[in-house]
Parts: sequence; C-alpha cells; structure tokens
Amino acid sequence: MGGVFSKSEPLGHPRCGTIAAMIHRPLPAFLLLSLSLLSACTSTTTPTPPTGKTTSPPVASGDDVPTVARATRPAAPNCAVQSLASQVAGGDLAKLSYANLWPTLRTQASASTLAGLLLDTRTLINAKYYGFSAVDLQALHETWEANLRKTFGNLQQAVPSAADPLMAQYISAVNDDHTFYLSPASYQAFKNQGSGSPTPTPKFGFRFAAVPGEDGAVLIDIDAGTPAAAAGLQRGDTILSVNGVALTRSSSDDNAAASQYSSVLAAAITRGGSVTLGIRRGATPLSIAVTPSIVSSSSVPSGRMLGSTYLLRLPSFATAGTAQRVHDLVRAAQNAGAKSLILDLRGNRGGLVSEATGVSAAFAPKLAGQTLEFIDAQDLTFFYNARSGQVAGRGVCLKNTETLTTIQNPALWTGKLATLVNADSASASEVVTETLQKAGASAFGEVTVGVGNTATTISDLGSGNRGLSVTIARSRALDGQYLTAKVAPNVAVSDDLKALAHGDDLPLEAALNKVQ
Repeated sequence: MGGVFSKSEPLGHPRCGTIAAMIHRPLPAFLLLSLSLLSACTSTTTPTPPTGKTTSPPVASGDDVPTVARATRPAAPNCAVQSLASQVAGGDLAKLSYANLWPTLRTQASASTLAGLLLDTRTLINAKYYGFSAVDLQALHETWEANLRKTFGNLQQAVPSAADPLMAQYISAVNDDHTFYLSPASYQAFKNQGSGSPTPTPKFGFRFAAVPGEDGAVLIDIDAGTPAAAAGLQRGDTILSVNGVALTRSSSDDNAAASQYSSVLAAAITRGGSVTLGIRRGATPLSIAVTPSIVSSSSVPSGRMLGSTYLLRLPSFATAGTAQRVHDLVRAAQNAGAKSLILDLRGNRGGLVSEATGVSAAFAPKLAGQTLEFIDAQDLTFFYNARSGQVAGRGVCLKNTETLTTIQNPALWTGKLATLVNADSASASEVVTETLQKAGASAFGEVTVGVGNTATTISDLGSGNRGLSVTIARSRALDGQYLTAKVAPNVAVSDDLKALAHGDDLPLEAALNKVQ
C-alpha cells in the first residue's frame, strides 16, 4: 500500500451495512476502509443468532487446525436464513461494536492460542471473503499454519506478540488491500476512533511526516477541535524545534526520522504543560505554544475560506454524523458566498458506506450510493432520497427499505467543484471521488490506493484483542457497473511533502487555479 510514513503524535493515523432475511431486522453498517498505521472504523453489535439451521465452526483439536470449507456464491439467495452480512455487522448504526457471530460460537479453549487464532482467521476468510483476489486461500492457510508451527512449535501455546508481524504477512498474502490483520494496538485504535472515545493520553491533534531528505516534521493534517487547531497550526507548517531543541534527524531514512520526531514530541507531552514549537510557515519562522490535552479519537470535517473558494477537509468517513457535518459545512460555504468548493480527501482511508453516501449526496444526490454484492447473494443497495434527506438501504431479502441516517436540512452544492486525492486516499474516499467525477468534478493529485471496488468488515480474532478486516463485498455504482479500484485524478499533481514544507501545497494550488 502506497504513501508516506506519517505520524499522529506519537502514534500513526490512518481508516459498512447489511441486510437481513425476510424477517424484519435493523439494517447494520458496512465499512469502506483501508489500513494505515492506525485506522478507524465504527463498531458493530453482537448479532442475533441465525434463524435457519447452522453448524458451529470447527474447534481446533490438539495441534492441528481443522480445514474449513470455502463458501461459494449461490445462483439465488436463501432468504429463509439470516444473511452473512447481518451475522457479522448487525444492529443500530449509531451503537455498533466489533463483536461478530464466530466468537460467540467458538469454544473459549482455543480463544487465546495460536491454533485458535489460525482457526478464527481461516473461518472468517473462508466464510466471508468476496473480493477479487485469485489466491488459493486453502493453500495459503496451510502454508501459514506450517510457517507458524515451524517458528513457534506447538500451536496450543498462548499467542505471543512475535506472532503479530507473521500474521500480518499471512493476511497480506491474500493480495487484497481491504483484507488485513490488526495487531492489538491497531485494533484498539480502530475501536477508539470509531466510537469517538477520548484519547488515552494528551495529544496535540496533528499528523506529520518527516520532511524528505531534510530536518523537521511537516504537518499534513490538523484535527478540528484540538489544541493544534486552537493554536492556529496549519497544514504545511514545519516543526523545526520542540521546547528549543532542534529536530535534527539521526538517520537518512524518512521513516526512521518520523519515528525519532514522534519520540521527541511524546517526551514533551509526558513532561506536561505547554509545549513551544519552533515552526517555519513558508519562509517565515514562528514560535507557537500548544498545550496537549485529551481529545476525541474521531477526526471530523472542517472548512475555511481561501478567497472565494471554500476548502472542505474530510479526514475520514469512520464516524457516524460525518455526512451531516459535511452538509452543514457546505451550507456554511454557501452562506459565506463561496463561488467554488474543494473537497480534500487526501489521506482519507475510508469508513462507513452510509456516511460516504450521505457526503456524495451534498454534491451529486442522484448518483449517491452503491450496491454491495455478498458471497451469500443477499445483496443490498445504499441510496439517497433527496426529498426526505434519508440515506437508506434495500435488498433482495429485505422486506422493507431501511433508513440508516437522515440528513437534517440537507445542502446541495451547485458551484464549481474539485476534489484532492493522493496515494493514501482509499476506499470510501475513492468511491466518493469517482461519484463526483461522474457528476463533473475534477480530481487533482495522485492515483489512489486501489480498494474502491470492495467493502470490508472488521471481526474479533482469538480472545478479542486482535482483529481481522475481510473483504466481504464487491461494489457496483447505482448504474450497475463495478466501481473502479484505483481512482486516477483528472489532473495529476504530486503531493510533494518537501514542497509543502517550504510553503507550496501543489495539488491545492492546482485546484485553486482551476476553480477560481
């Protein structure tokens, strides 16, 4: 997966719905997301047991991990049983957890062992995976069972932390960027940001990257409502010193330098109180005091005027209420007299299908939405009703249309429109960009990650402190055509971090020249 190594002081930062059977059940939530260093997503409630006949997943016996049958898509859905989608993501959109069906059926004896971890992994993948990968999944499972046995010996032992990087390699070999493994730290970060939980320690509220080949950390994003935003820090500001100590890299490797700078910032937070940052804004040196504090783990949209253009920054679709906030900001732009609008989706790793649909509706209501195809053929369609402001879902086995969220006082942007994307824009941001391109908007920046044609869901692994993202659906636009994986910008512009560190946001400048 492409992109720069970015840090969110001191941790890295990144990135949904189903239908039940004919029996009426609430429509749950699905994810359009992609992994970054730490990603975010909403959660899902513990599902109702299936209404049809079911068989409990196999349980690991001795040192061997049982073979699990690979599901195949039937010619027609069996609407008499609960959909796979409902099993793994059922419940109220606003009150979801990451629980899923399999941990409730699996015996706790295997829950925290390597054998149990491998069994959960192959069960979830074989039962749910419906992406475009051509990898032989059964052979992959057997290969990595052998690899872990060779590395650790008996698989009935508790899961060691050293298994996490190997599990990440295992799942990466599925060759699908929407299917990935989450270590305990990454999985907890998903849970925190999706729920909007307060950060466990004080934060500045910015993300940064090492300036390529130079000293200093360039800010690539400022979270709204955080100490960094209150202090007036901006994208492109370059931190040159912390409390008077220069940020001088000890390695020529940019990733290593970013980790070094993260440690310096973390130490400053630990000491407590105000932190003085020596920054460069363009060519101007500044000294800015910031007092880190406990903030929400969620990243929310924000906006500001740049002349007659409104820049709307959308860092994630992962939090319920994102679409409502975007509609409110669009209306604020209109009230401020903006003639053009730029939607900044750089670094946005995705989130909820329903929120992405609601965001698209602020710009292209007739095109907002998509159809998700599942391995059990209980497909569903998300769409927007402009008359009611409702984002809703309907499906082949759903008795009634389900309302997922309602936009209050919805806005409709009719002026000039552009989007910004980069090599770290993924999933829901790819879907929204493609939708707006169809509506006539121009995209500026870099080719995106390449997971815009699928959706995923997150499940517990083992004892619940590790997670697995599995591609659970293929995505079609409302016109029936499969969405593209990668989004190519209309105007290719490098999101050059060195240029940004010296005052030039090249994609933004190109978009401003087009729309103003």
